[in-house]
Amino acid sequence: HDPAIRKHLGLEKASDAEVFAEIRKRKDNF
Repeated sequence: HDPAIRKHLGLEKASDAEVFAEIRKRKDNF
């Protein structure tokens, strides 16, 4: 994943799975 995306989401310390899940969750809300 792009570190800029992690930073934007505030998930620099999160695992790839957590970042992916958060992105999925946000997309579902659009």
